[in-house]
Amino acid sequence: MSACLLRFRRLHRLALPLLAVLAAAAWAQGLPEAELKAQILWRALQFVEWPAETAPAPPLQLCLLAPGPLAEALRGWDQRVLNSRRIELRRIGVGTAAGAGVAPGTPAPAPGALAAGCHIAYVGADAVLPAPPPRGVLWVGDSHGLTERGVMLNLQPQQGRIVFDVELQAARRAGLDINARLLRLARYVRQEGS
Repeated sequence: MSACLLRFRRLHRLALPLLAVLAAAAWAQGLPEAELKAQILWRALQFVEWPAETAPAPPLQLCLLAPGPLAEALRGWDQRVLNSRRIELRRIGVGTAAGAGVAPGTPAPAPGALAAGCHIAYVGADAVLPAPPPRGVLWVGDSHGLTERGVMLNLQPQQGRIVFDVELQAARRAGLDINARLLRLARYVRQEGS
């Protein structure tokens, strides 16, 4: 086989996946921002492993602790399957039944208390997260500055696209393993002291 033909085949094998990614990116740009964030989050979660004590117990509990466009997009995940585990949606927090019985003037429960039993917890911009993070809970958000407060995966718009930051040390303290392939795609990986 000629060297030219071999180079063509190698290039062809590399070009097809690249074209598929570019086509998907072009298609996705027509989506509303929240839907695009949800799709990126879905793909990112495929590279997260929960601690052994939470991993064998399906389903994965997705808890929405704050309202917002991304929370609404995540509502469609109820009963979807992620890495062989069914997702169960729990809507907790503002404007839900969980807050209905709270007397006026009573402080709202802390996110850590609300996240009991959750595997994935979406929080809003004003979240104050517990330190250390509860074991087996991946905190997710989509507001500026949340990784500095302990959110482990934070999605943000930047120059017409969606990027994400990872708070790796908080994830490790929670017993979560985030695959290096996902970390390479992150805009910023925050580690101890950075």
